[in-house]
Amino acid sequence: MVDTALFPAMRAAIRQNELGNASPYRLSYARLGQSGASFGIFQGDTNVNPLARSTLSEVLNAAGIADAIVGGILAAVSRPLPEGCPLSPADTALADGALAAPFGQAIVDRMDDQLMQTVLNGIDSCLAASGARPIDPVAQLYLALWINMTGAPTTLAKWLGGTTEAGLAPPDGATVSAADLENYLQASAYFRENPRNFAHMQASVAAGTVLLPTVEAAV
Repeated sequence: MVDTALFPAMRAAIRQNELGNASPYRLSYARLGQSGASFGIFQGDTNVNPLARSTLSEVLNAAGIADAIVGGILAAVSRPLPEGCPLSPADTALADGALAAPFGQAIVDRMDDQLMQTVLNGIDSCLAASGARPIDPVAQLYLALWINMTGAPTTLAKWLGGTTEAGLAPPDGATVSAADLENYLQASAYFRENPRNFAHMQASVAAGTVLLPTVEAAV
């Protein structure tokens, strides 16, 4: 199980990776792949994540917005949005206002708690796959960011369990280090295609590292 003392560092790293200094209580648009609109610290995506859609619906309904408008907003953002925001300025203001209201923030925070648990479950599967070889806390921050980005770490768990993946031999040290995770991630198709994004991930891990109870490795 993930040490609960690592939770604040993981949330901080994920927030930095997904949002930087932007508010989690408004819609944003990655304009990549199948991404729709997203919100929350974990950037729940309204196209690919049913929880994000149901959460946005709950927020809009809690704001007392007419059913027809709620339906139109949900339909507009529940699809890939490579061109960004499909909403009118008026609908954007309604959605962002509802998300930023105290009741909206509480609902979004509840979604983030559920998404955090999904990330933790993925890290748990990596810890189990690694067996007797512990995973360094900074390396676990990388796991958190990658799992939040890509979903269940099936291939990563295989690699931690001892198989060669993406041409990369599994870690063989006494501990799975941050450097091991950096090597794995840089071998992934995503970071081969988007190498500049890796520097952003490193900076996000650094933002979380300062909140670790004991810094055992440097980024």
